[in-house]
Amino acid sequence: MPQRCDVVIIGARLAGACAAAHLAKAGLKVIVLDRSRFPSDQMSTHLLFPDGVNELRMMGALDGIHASNPTRSPWLQLSTNGEAELLERWRQSGPIDYCMCVPRTIQDIELVTSARAAGADVRERHRLVGVLWRGGRAVGVRYADADGNQDDIEAKLVIGADGRRSSVASEVGAFRPYRASRNGRGLVFRYADDPMYGTREGKTIYQWRDGDSIGFMFPSAPGPKMLMLFMGAAEEATEAMNDQEGYWQRKLAEHPQMAERVAGCTDLTKLRATGDTSAYFRASSGPGWALAGDAGHFKDPVIGQGQRDALWSGRRLAEVAGPVLDDPGELDLALRRWERERDMECVHAYHFGNIETEIKPVSPVLVEIVRRSGRSRGDGPDIGDVFGRGRTLPQVLTIPRLIGGLSDALRRGTGGEPVGATVRGAIADLKVHLGVRQELLGRRFRYSGVVVGSEHPDPKPPAPTRPVARISTDLIVHDNPTETVISA
Repeated sequence: MPQRCDVVIIGARLAGACAAAHLAKAGLKVIVLDRSRFPSDQMSTHLLFPDGVNELRMMGALDGIHASNPTRSPWLQLSTNGEAELLERWRQSGPIDYCMCVPRTIQDIELVTSARAAGADVRERHRLVGVLWRGGRAVGVRYADADGNQDDIEAKLVIGADGRRSSVASEVGAFRPYRASRNGRGLVFRYADDPMYGTREGKTIYQWRDGDSIGFMFPSAPGPKMLMLFMGAAEEATEAMNDQEGYWQRKLAEHPQMAERVAGCTDLTKLRATGDTSAYFRASSGPGWALAGDAGHFKDPVIGQGQRDALWSGRRLAEVAGPVLDDPGELDLALRRWERERDMECVHAYHFGNIETEIKPVSPVLVEIVRRSGRSRGDGPDIGDVFGRGRTLPQVLTIPRLIGGLSDALRRGTGGEPVGATVRGAIADLKVHLGVRQELLGRRFRYSGVVVGSEHPDPKPPAPTRPVARISTDLIVHDNPTETVISA
């Protein structure tokens, strides 16, 4: 006899554990399967802004994570070409006014622990064999345990929260994104002990923009650990792995303020790197199934938004789907509404990531925007809102602000860049921002167009871990559902 539950979730990390915790708190029977044994590492820069930390609090994981002695970072310092910088406090989210950067080996086990404490049955070293179907509807999963024994679980809802190479997405025929944008930047990072631990500098998130490269420093866990990160061209990931210390010294030379800040750090780890971070949207809901977190949507990690959005998507999925699990028709409509809400919540950050991943020198216009913000705003939230999700990209970088930045750059000087090039670049950037605004106003469901200048279409999305189910799709324009039928 198959096992039965209300919801089965594949993947026990951010989105899966968060959904499980909220569903279980609502009194539902939840089974979570994950192929890993926790604690388990994951390639990730793992920064959470205040809104993401607040999601940890709401799911019940924050106290456990605090026990690992993470540094709480209430400040952002942003520097552009060594010419202009700002220091801000983050906008508060609920009771939280700080960031945290907790390694996944520490963080994810606390997420699993919280899901279990809420009542979810989390099973480690269990892998998905396939999704069960009845009448074109997902009704459960077949899995294999650590010993290879297979069994079935019947459920009212199947949630895939199993990451970028989602097996659930493959099983339901949604693996190939309907919208994807390749990355220009890669990421290379390492940990060290921070010589300024315990000072205000030791509690500040740093971002240095020099030339076409970006350097970061995030206070981490357990104190006095910090994470140091470079995001240059994607090809640098290979260079970093071939000559770790040579690469590291070259990048510090490119970012002299970063070199000064981290001077004297000790206990440096080996480098970690990846150049494969293409962004995408997948169809993320269908009859009896949904894709949460990176399984359904991924944005460039240059803006550090992925963890927060995974937690948010898991919580909102639980809140929307939980009350209607016993009515398949209402459930499918709720899942579709959730997917639309997810898109509207994330699309502006998707474009922000696409803009930031382009390899090009710091714009003189941005230098002047940072200079004016640093001069006029004190330590209150402003530019940081676009990272912390206090406001959207269009709300922070308004059209008048972009035009004002251009005016300041022309009046002050363009840092050695020809005036014509600055004007042409500003006009191109303005067109991108207008395109993003137009898309947000359209609010189209599963929009597959391209905002030129933001997106860099990716013809080769990540390879699936298993064959993709064959589907036939009857697409209804804009807000109406897409009926997906799995063919035999």
